[in-house]
Amino acid sequence: MSGFRLLDLVKFLLPVLPEIESPYEAVTFDEKIVITISTGIIFLFGQLPIYGLKPNSSLFIEDPFYQFRSIFAMEKGTLLELGLLPVITSGFLWQILAGFKKIKVHLGVRSERELFQTGQKITSLVISLIYCLGLIFSNYYGSSVKGLNVGETISIGSALFISYQVLGMSFFLTLLVETFDKGYGFGSGILCLLTLQYATNFVKDVVGLELIPLANSNKLENHGALTNLIRNFSFNPKELGKSVLNSFTRSELPNLNQFYISLIVILVAIGINNFRIELPIRSTKMRGMNNIYPIKLLYTGALPLLFAFTVLANIQVVGYFLVKLTGNAILGDYKLVNNQLVLSNGVLYYLSLPSSIYQLLINPLRTVISSSLVIFLSCWFANYWSYFSGSSAVDIAKQFKEQGITIGGKRDASIVKELGRIIPVASVSGAFLITSLALVGEFLGGFGKAVTGVVGICSAFGIMEEFIMESQQNGGNSQLMSSLANYQ
Repeated sequence: MSGFRLLDLVKFLLPVLPEIESPYEAVTFDEKIVITISTGIIFLFGQLPIYGLKPNSSLFIEDPFYQFRSIFAMEKGTLLELGLLPVITSGFLWQILAGFKKIKVHLGVRSERELFQTGQKITSLVISLIYCLGLIFSNYYGSSVKGLNVGETISIGSALFISYQVLGMSFFLTLLVETFDKGYGFGSGILCLLTLQYATNFVKDVVGLELIPLANSNKLENHGALTNLIRNFSFNPKELGKSVLNSFTRSELPNLNQFYISLIVILVAIGINNFRIELPIRSTKMRGMNNIYPIKLLYTGALPLLFAFTVLANIQVVGYFLVKLTGNAILGDYKLVNNQLVLSNGVLYYLSLPSSIYQLLINPLRTVISSSLVIFLSCWFANYWSYFSGSSAVDIAKQFKEQGITIGGKRDASIVKELGRIIPVASVSGAFLITSLALVGEFLGGFGKAVTGVVGICSAFGIMEEFIMESQQNGGNSQLMSSLANYQ
């Protein structure tokens, strides 16, 4: 038993779990474009409503997760009820365990890497199953189920049918993510899908044409804040002031305040992303070959921010289930406000972020505790992530040596010291800045959209850089891109 590993347990489930096969040959540039676009389109179909719920079921669901929905692509009353939260949680969990050597795995070996990915998939499925059961037993869907009145308990058949749909979509998402991670698409599967979801929702929140009935009202409003403003102005010019105010302050649907917060956060994030230190490097094999090696301030991208909110979201989700199942008011006390279950007291209250300046001011202790927790988690993850991902100073120095590269004016022995002086500072400082930026956006009323904007824009830059790099390696020869250019 001395040689037994946790990954050995995964081998027993390999024959029964669906898997995306690793490519036997290099995936071409055109194939990656097609697969990336196709996978994104399939992912968007996850916004289909859950069969068995009433039309406009989102109006009947009392939502305790409203602050995290846009961050993790959790769409209320749809197949994406849990979004990417289980997949992201599983990915971070396994990466941290592997990074701290809590599980023995050699990611350079293909069979070991496949076992590692299968372990993430199983963990994601288990988390999804637990959360599905939590949704059912906490009566989350309540009167949104067809044929169910207020106060009635959902039947076993309906519960199983709804759980089957949500759980099935969650597992299907792991396969979509695996498609990217096996090298069929550009970038990380999780970050690519999050970016796509944010981009589509950003446009929908501004110019969405869908008419949605407001809860406890006979009024219909457009989903898009700008569209709704134009519509009300066109037909009610005398109530222009009221329409403008509503477009900036409405809480049941997206408003223009959230749009401007997201826009400002995105522009600032773009500016921070451009800060870098450029180290002069030269080749030791070819005389006269000089270049620069850039180290970005956002060395770890938006992953530390995503990690911090993943921890916070899981605490809130599990906490909500425990409150509903045990009735423990010390853990959390929820009040219904505009069809949203808002925390008003308890432990969970102090572990949640204020969503407005008013909430920030009335309880500064809550603001200090929750924001300090988020910043600590983000900086802690940034400090260790370079070691987990193989991009630490030692790893980069090793790559330099293998490629015959040295830093100008530095001896080979001092390269690790020079990189070690810059990389950890860039990682932690970048994580602190980007997290602080997202928190400010949330305090101004972003409702998760400020965080999503930061994660989305940083991920988009990473995907674009990989796209351009592969295009250059391909020599710019792409039949698909040429066909599209000729069509235009």
